[in-house]
Amino acid sequence: MIRSLFILAFLLVSIASFTSQANPFTLGERVEINSKLLAQKRQLQILLPENYHAHLNASYPVIYLMDGDYNFSGVAGMLDLLANKGQRIPDVIVVAISDKGTDSYHKFTTPDSIATPRDDKVIGQAKLFLSFLTDEVQPFIEKKYRTSPHKSIVGHSMGGLFVLNALIEQPTSFNNYIAISPSVWLGDNAIVKRAESKLKISDDKPVSLFLSLGDETRMGQYDLLNFLDVNQPANLNWSFSHYDDENHNSVGLIALRNNLKTLFNAWYIPEKQLAKFDSATDIIGHYQQVMDEFDFQQSIPKAAIKAAIRMHYKAGLVQELPNFIQYASEQLPASKQAFIAMQASYAGHFDSPKTALALLKAVEVEFKHSIEHIKAIAGVYEQLADMTSAHHYYQRALVVAKQQKAQQWQVNILHAKIAATDK
Repeated sequence: MIRSLFILAFLLVSIASFTSQANPFTLGERVEINSKLLAQKRQLQILLPENYHAHLNASYPVIYLMDGDYNFSGVAGMLDLLANKGQRIPDVIVVAISDKGTDSYHKFTTPDSIATPRDDKVIGQAKLFLSFLTDEVQPFIEKKYRTSPHKSIVGHSMGGLFVLNALIEQPTSFNNYIAISPSVWLGDNAIVKRAESKLKISDDKPVSLFLSLGDETRMGQYDLLNFLDVNQPANLNWSFSHYDDENHNSVGLIALRNNLKTLFNAWYIPEKQLAKFDSATDIIGHYQQVMDEFDFQQSIPKAAIKAAIRMHYKAGLVQELPNFIQYASEQLPASKQAFIAMQASYAGHFDSPKTALALLKAVEVEFKHSIEHIKAIAGVYEQLADMTSAHHYYQRALVVAKQQKAQQWQVNILHAKIAATDK
């Protein structure tokens, strides 16, 4: 009996210990905004780029995501690979608009004067909800985060209908409108009739519309496509993609990924094309144009930085590299840390680790918030067999990583490095 009680007590302690250590996984941050327009509190889920806290002089385009709680996890995972890690598009901030139940969602995504899908006694209030986004949510986000003026809105199904209505009613609200399998059918294709009578785009602010459809046959979208094709509204750049091997629910992530790749197509330069640039300065000029077009500042892709520095080595112009790095840092200030880190990497290989260390240490204070920069210093100390200094810098990097709530893979690497240099 005593032995059984001991085993039971042990199991209870073990379960309690396990429960206390198993912290729930959270992605992004949830904030609450008190809407005067809607007369209620609304929640937003915010996803910042992985290196948001490391690059303090960077700014980011914003994606506003309808039906936020439903779509947030999938979109966040896709962007982590597409932007943060793949650098196929620039880093972005995602603002997911949380719902307050299906009925409320339908009411606020249905255009005014049209009955909602499930209750013909309830008339849509999309215009009010659009005002909530433009007059309350956008100013809140722009004040709290380092945003650029470039904004996109994404909606799927009823959210896609809301996106189309926003384009028609207030086309200057966003730069890009992404409507995925929109419910054009609602109200006997009422949104098409509204477009025919009201869709006018400002001369000084062209906008983009990305339409897509899965294997559905009753969304009513082809009537809208016919209107756009026949009328070709001025200053509206629109495209349509049909994914006949995706269903209504699966098409969302695929369409959004492809839309973003198309939108930011100039951001990504394949290695073969990078090799065709006449000079490293031309690469800088290309990214200046891209960032001027989208009105943001952030570090350019590592592949482009590597290509620019490699050009100097291949042409025997290493002595000109310091002046080029200074020029690149002035023209693209958010890329300065990445350029210096790449310069140090090449110097460590072709010259000596001591040269690399001097380059990194010269800007150590400036980039004290960068986990990657602190790790780079630690790595050079490892090359120099100075394990005490390497251990110290890996520990510093871990402190910064925890402060910035870095992803777990980053924390794991640092823990492993701290253990390996503890000598």
